Amino acid sequence: MVPVSYNYRNLLVRWKTTLMTAGGFTLVVAALSVMLAFVEGIRAVCNNSGEPENVVVLAKGNTDEVLSRVDDQTAREIEHISGIKRGTDGRPLVSRELFLVVTQPTSELGIYEMLQVRGLRPEGFEVHTRVSIVEGRRFSSGRDEIIVGRLFKEQAGIELGGQVGIGRKKWTVVGVFDAEGAVFESEIWCGLQELSQQFRRKGSYSSLVIRAQDPLDAPNLAQKIASSHRISAEARTETEHFAKQAEDTDSIHTAGIVIAIFMAIGAVFGITNTMFAAISQRTKDIAVMRLLGFRRGEIMVSFLVEALLISFVGGLLGTLVGYGVNGLTLEFSTGAKAIAFAFVVDGKTVALGVAFSLAMGVVGGLLPAWSAMRVDPLESLR
Repeated sequence: MVPVSYNYRNLLVRWKTTLMTAGGFTLVVAALSVMLAFVEGIRAVCNNSGEPENVVVLAKGNTDEVLSRVDDQTAREIEHISGIKRGTDGRPLVSRELFLVVTQPTSELGIYEMLQVRGLRPEGFEVHTRVSIVEGRRFSSGRDEIIVGRLFKEQAGIELGGQVGIGRKKWTVVGVFDAEGAVFESEIWCGLQELSQQFRRKGSYSSLVIRAQDPLDAPNLAQKIASSHRISAEARTETEHFAKQAEDTDSIHTAGIVIAIFMAIGAVFGITNTMFAAISQRTKDIAVMRLLGFRRGEIMVSFLVEALLISFVGGLLGTLVGYGVNGLTLEFSTGAKAIAFAFVVDGKTVALGVAFSLAMGVVGGLLPAWSAMRVDPLESLR
C-alpha cells in the first residue's frame, strides 16, 4: 500500500493548485449547507408549532387563515359539538381568532412593513398552552394593548411600553410571549373585540382553534367537523395544519439540490483536470513505484486517496462556511403569511455536506486514478 504521506507531500508541493481545486468543493458544499439550513429551519418551526390536542377550523375551501372567514353562526354550532374540552369557566375551549396581515409605514420615505396581528379572547391562552408570558403581562380587554412574540421583538427592536401603529391607532406593548419556537413568535397578539372594531370584522373570524380532550381525540374531532352536513368548514389537527405550510419548502429543497448538482459537475471537472495534470508531471514517480513492487491497484487507490483528500478539505471548509449562518434569523413567506425562523445547521447537514464532497471526489478522481494505474513503467523511464 502506498503511504498516505506520499499523497500529503505531493499536495503540499502543489499547494496553489490544491487550494484552487478545494475552493470549488468549498463553494458547492457551502451553498448546499446554507440551502439545507434554510429548509430545516422553516421545517423545524412548522413542525414545532402544532399542539396535538388542537384542531384548526377554517372556512370551506381555504387552507390559509388570511383568506378564511368563519361566521358567527358557524362558530356557535361548532361550540356545541361533543368532544371539546371544557375550560376553567366550564365553557368549551374554542378560541375564536382573527388573523390579519397589516401594512404599516415605517418612515416618511414610503417604506412599509408587514405586521401579522392575531386577535383572540382570554380562552385562547387555554387553547394555546405552550404560549407563556416572559416579560410584562397579558393585554387587557377594552384597551389598545398588545403582546408581541419573542422573535418579533428581536427583529423590530421594540421594548415594553413601546407603541406599534396598527390601523388608525397606536397600540402599547405590555408583554412579550414565548411559544417554544412556534410560528406565533413572529406575531402580535391583542384583544379580539378591539381588533375586530378597528378593521370592521365584527362577527367574522379567520379561524377557530378547538381543544380536544386528548391528542387521540383530535383527529376524530376534525373529521366530525369536516364531514358534517350542517357545518361548512375545513378542519384538520393543528400539527397537520402547520405541516402543510412546511410543504412549501419542498420546491426550494428540490431547486437547491438541482443547483448543487450543476455546481458539483464543475467541481468534478476541476478535480479531474487537477489529477490528470498531477499524473502527467509524475509519470516517472509512478514508474519507480511500479518497479519497487507496488501493484496497479495500489497505484490507483493512492491517486484516488489524493483526490479524496482534496475533496475532504474542501468539504470541511464548506461546512464551516455554511455553519456561519447557524442561528441567523430570517423571514420566509408561506402563502400570505411570513414565518420568522432561524437557520439550522445540525450534525445531519454537516455529515451530508462532507459526504457529498467525498462523492464528488470519488467521481472526479476515478478516471485519473485509473489512468495512473495504466502507466507503463518502462516507457515512462526512457
